[in-house]
Amino acid sequence: MLDFFLLICGLAGLWLGSEVLIRAAISLTDHFNVSDAVIGMLVLAIGTDLPELFIAFDASFRSLAGEDLSGIIIGSAVGSSIGQLALVFGITGFIGFSSRPWRLALRNSIFLFGAMILLLVFSLDGLISRSEGWWLIGTYCAYLSTMVFWKSTNGEPADEAAEMPMVKAVAYILAGLAILLLAAELTVVSATDFAASVGLSNLGVSAVIIGLGSSLPELSVSIIALTKNRGGLSVGNLLGSNVLDSLLVPGLGAAISPLVIPVSVLWLDLPVLALVTLLVIVFLYFSPRGVQKIEASLLLVIYTSYALVRVVL
Repeated sequence: MLDFFLLICGLAGLWLGSEVLIRAAISLTDHFNVSDAVIGMLVLAIGTDLPELFIAFDASFRSLAGEDLSGIIIGSAVGSSIGQLALVFGITGFIGFSSRPWRLALRNSIFLFGAMILLLVFSLDGLISRSEGWWLIGTYCAYLSTMVFWKSTNGEPADEAAEMPMVKAVAYILAGLAILLLAAELTVVSATDFAASVGLSNLGVSAVIIGLGSSLPELSVSIIALTKNRGGLSVGNLLGSNVLDSLLVPGLGAAISPLVIPVSVLWLDLPVLALVTLLVIVFLYFSPRGVQKIEASLLLVIYTSYALVRVVL
C-alpha cells in the first residue's frame, strides 16, 4: 500500500512540475507572438511529455546497473500515447473539438503513422539497440526542424496573454524541471516496487497507471485551451506529444540502455495505438462533426477495454 501511495505522489509531482513549466512556457511563447500551432506541437508537446522523458532517463540509467526496466520505458511511452488520443480526446470531446482544415490531414498523418511504423520496425526483433535509439532521436529532431520551418496557416484568434515577467517565467521553468526530476525518480522506484508486490508486470503498471498519470498534463492543457477557444493549441499539443512519445521517449531510453520489447507490445499496444490514431485523424479532418460526444464515447470505450486487457496480461 505504501508503494502505491508513493506512486500516486510521484505522478502528482509529475503533473505539478509539468503545470508549472507549461504555464511559464505559454507565457514566454505568447510574449514572442508564436502561433498556436507552434506552441502546441513543439513547446507544449515537449513540456507535457517531460514526465515520460524523465521516467525514460531515470529508468534507463537504472537499467545500466543491471535491473531491466525496459517495460517501464516502453509502457509509459505507448500507454501515454494511447491515453492522449483515446482518453484525453475522449474526455475533452464532451466539451467539443471542431473539425480541422483537411489540408493538414496528410502532414499530421505522415508524422503520426511514420513515427509508429519506425518504432514498430525497430521493435520487431524484440530489442531496440543503442544505434536504433539514436535513429529515433534523429528522426524526432528532423520532425522538429520540419515543424519550425513549416509555415503556419492557423487563423484562430489568440486570447490576450496573461504574461508573467521574463525572469519569473524562467524561474518557473527551472523549478518545474527540478520537480519533474525528483518526481520521476519517485515514480520509477515506487512503480517497480508496486508491480512486484501485487504480481503485475512493469509493462502493465507503466502502460496503465503511469500512462494515465502522465496524460494528466495533456488533459489539463486541453481543457484550458478549449475553454479559451484555442482548440488548435489542444490538438497540436496532443498530436505533437504522440510523435514525441513514439520517437524521443524510447529513443532516449534505448540510447542509454538497449530496450527489450515484449511481444505483447507488438500485438496489443501498437495496434491499439494505430486504431485510435486513425480514428482521431478521421474525426478531426474528414468528419464535419469533429470530435463530439459520440466520437468521444467510442474513444473512451476503446481506452477502457485496452486498460482492462493490459492490466490482466
